[in-house]
Amino acid sequence: MGKLIIVENDKVEGTDKHNVSGQATNPSAPTIPYVGTGEFDYVGKMTSDLSDFVKINGKQVALKNSKSSLDPGKHLGLMGKNFIPPSPAPLPASLKITDIVGEGKPSTNAGSSFVKVNGVAVLLNNDKIDTCGYNHPGNSTVIAENQDFVRCLA
Repeated sequence: MGKLIIVENDKVEGTDKHNVSGQATNPSAPTIPYVGTGEFDYVGKMTSDLSDFVKINGKQVALKNSKSSLDPGKHLGLMGKNFIPPSPAPLPASLKITDIVGEGKPSTNAGSSFVKVNGVAVLLNNDKIDTCGYNHPGNSTVIAENQDFVRCLA
């Protein structure tokens, strides 16, 4: 039956791992410095480098070279979880992400091998997206939400 083609503002969701620093609990005051890693939800959408040639339902088609962007306020130190090391316990409100936070790009195997726009593959529902964080390719997924009638073969 084929997969839905991804268009402008379709959702990208996943989990990124980031380096963090801040303060941690200490059995006796004061707090102590904390350096570690944590997991952060990536919640964004396909927003840039979309096709300016093909639209579906008035929305630009997302391509293999398109990018996603984070929704504002969704990727902050205090929103992390699964911190390593877990002890001493980090104080989430004090944590800052110390590496790059930002856009996502389609993973190596993303995109249709059948349908292309100007020689570039279109993105398909459930294609993997490499979002920010370190060394975690394909850690997010793009989900078709803005059109439900144009499909193609992978």
